[in-house]
Amino acid sequence: MGQPAYEPVEPVPARAPVATPVRRTWNWRGVAIRIVLALAGAAGMIVSLFMNWVRSTLATDISVRALFQTSQVRNPNFVESIGFVMLVLGLLAIVGLAPRTGWLTSLAGALGIVVFVLLLVQMYREPGNLTVNDLDSGAWVGLAGSVVALIGGFFGTRTAVVATAGPTAVVP
Repeated sequence: MGQPAYEPVEPVPARAPVATPVRRTWNWRGVAIRIVLALAGAAGMIVSLFMNWVRSTLATDISVRALFQTSQVRNPNFVESIGFVMLVLGLLAIVGLAPRTGWLTSLAGALGIVVFVLLLVQMYREPGNLTVNDLDSGAWVGLAGSVVALIGGFFGTRTAVVATAGPTAVVP
């Protein structure tokens, strides 16, 4: 009998790295920092509505129109005031603790900063020559609370860890 047919055996190429399932990690320290900063920022935004904002005027006495018009309407109802906007943003920062990513808390903080900047721009545009010196402590407390809430939204997020296995060689 003859020899069996010879079939050359080619080496098997190395496989590409195989990714294992994604494992998400987080730590209690980041979550605790996020909770403290979000609550402190929300408290700053909510407390600011009870304080004077511009030339001894309460935030509840300044209309929302003051953010986009130079003619400020005084003594609006509560729902149409800057104080109500800051209250809603403070509550939104607290509700933002529920999602794991913290984007809602950061959004509330960013919108609080936008309220301050819009008010500042309209004060500058007003013919009465209002300046930064005319801002009272309530506006600054609202700004500080917004910045703290914005920063607090970045803490405590879960990080994704992907472990890869190196190339595997197949021995014939």
